[in-house]
Amino acid sequence: MALQESAFVGKEYQAWRDEMVDICHKQVASLNPDLIAVKLRMQVVEKYKKWDVFVSLSEGDKGELLTQIAPLIRSEEADEFAKRFDNFMYGLILAHIEQLPSFKYAKKQLCDIAVLLESKASIPQIKAKLPILEEIHTDAFWDTNDILLFEKVRKELRDLIRFLDEGGGEQKRIVTKLTDPIIDSQEGVQLDASYDFEDYRAKVNRYVNEHRNTLAIYKLTHNIPLAMGDYQELERVLTSELSSKEDYVREFGDIPFGLLIRKIAKLYHEAAMQAFSVFINDQSLNQKQIAFVNKIIHHIELNGYMENVAELTKPPFDKPISFIKLFDAKTRTALMETINMIRENAIQILAS
Repeated sequence: MALQESAFVGKEYQAWRDEMVDICHKQVASLNPDLIAVKLRMQVVEKYKKWDVFVSLSEGDKGELLTQIAPLIRSEEADEFAKRFDNFMYGLILAHIEQLPSFKYAKKQLCDIAVLLESKASIPQIKAKLPILEEIHTDAFWDTNDILLFEKVRKELRDLIRFLDEGGGEQKRIVTKLTDPIIDSQEGVQLDASYDFEDYRAKVNRYVNEHRNTLAIYKLTHNIPLAMGDYQELERVLTSELSSKEDYVREFGDIPFGLLIRKIAKLYHEAAMQAFSVFINDQSLNQKQIAFVNKIIHHIELNGYMENVAELTKPPFDKPISFIKLFDAKTRTALMETINMIRENAIQILAS
């Protein structure tokens, strides 16, 4: 989706995008329709069996691919170290495109991986890649700011990562997701607790998905404002139990705890429908207006909330009829207030 931007209209970028689309399309096309998990999502699966859908992906498509399709896909890659490196490099590329602060950590991580590989230059496969390993350490490499160069590194080095695990008998976590800036463990050196065999972001996601019935997370998924006790519990879990406040800031910046949990756990369909029930049940609204409201509901369900009501004037909400033209001023105001209310319910703390 990122490669749809105007900065990447060049032939080489689009050839790379087509290559990735082919992989994703084939993965969807090969899903077994007899499996229960696939049957339950058959409507969405059939949609993405069409290559044309990938030509221009919307935010809604992105949400469906992440939440509906991705869980069904199983990689046939046997080399876990290569897969882990793929994941890291794609994360580095996205961080560069989106200009995220985590890019500087990814840069350091890649340089350190190169050093580790260079220390095993006696291995013929690594020796053959010394030119690109040495290039990673140069200013020229990073000054090019070319994601195609990063993709070249991914392809050139992915099969070498397994060599970093040889000789010790005990597996060493060499690379993980981009969001984990700690790159490796060395024998005799204990990792910080927050990076002991698991990256922090993965811990947070796992905690949220395994504790959906706790009061705070229940409230967030059901559009109920938090009490002070709920907020304090989230703060304890996110900045003490799972890791530290510093790790939270590094991974998630200043995003409020409630918004982060809502983004991960999403907003339940029933809660979203209830929030917009006054519009859904408004018999004065025509079919196109109701369809627009449903589009808003779908977006908020997938993302947990809408960051800014200005999104209503952007894709996918700008077609076929714009928000401004579709509703009168009173209805527009009411819709925006509802959208803001849903977001605020993940932030505001009710007085005890």
